[in-house]
Amino acid sequence: MKTLMKLPVIMSAVALTLSACAVPQAVPRPAINSNPIAISESIERLELYSRPNGMSLSSRDQDAVAEFLALYGQYGDGPLYVNVPAAQSGMIGTQQSAQLVRQTMAQMGMGVGALQTGQYQSNPAAPAPVVVSYRRLKIVPKDCRGLENLTETHANRPMASFGCAYHANLGAMIQDPRQLLEPYTMGSPNAERRRTVYDKYILGELTGSETPGSQERGTDE
Repeated sequence: MKTLMKLPVIMSAVALTLSACAVPQAVPRPAINSNPIAISESIERLELYSRPNGMSLSSRDQDAVAEFLALYGQYGDGPLYVNVPAAQSGMIGTQQSAQLVRQTMAQMGMGVGALQTGQYQSNPAAPAPVVVSYRRLKIVPKDCRGLENLTETHANRPMASFGCAYHANLGAMIQDPRQLLEPYTMGSPNAERRRTVYDKYILGELTGSETPGSQERGTDE
């Protein structure tokens, strides 16, 4: 009888001990905040080598200039820089290389207002290129491997890699990182269409466009 009376007392003590050891778990943060997409800045550059007494650029070099400028027009963030070597700034070849960039920009319909020129220190005895560069934003690739052991689920909490694969795939599909930093500018609204919808609203008519007969479907189909 004495043993039976001690059993509830022991069970109560164990329950109190377990409840005292329980630590409140913090509410997990939203998945959208886990492993977010990171954006970094890179400098894209093109080097043009030419002979001091005259330009010696092949058609492949000229195509490279056109391709480089096309990428600048699509991804460039800020001005286009053309830096010539200070030791060869007065050479014909250096001037022709810089002029090629201006001519190609004009042929592609780009304004030269975004062009900034400068010089950099160079060795007079060594070949030095004309450096064309621009600033570009890129999405940093995410590596979701090895973040943690996926079998450690005893705490019943979201894993550190939760959301990593989602943001990695989303970042790979985004062509222009500026879409994540600022919204696109909205164009002018269609005043005629707005007036048409407003007139239908005043008359109590449907404001949506009419559905073509070929797109109408009944419930029996």
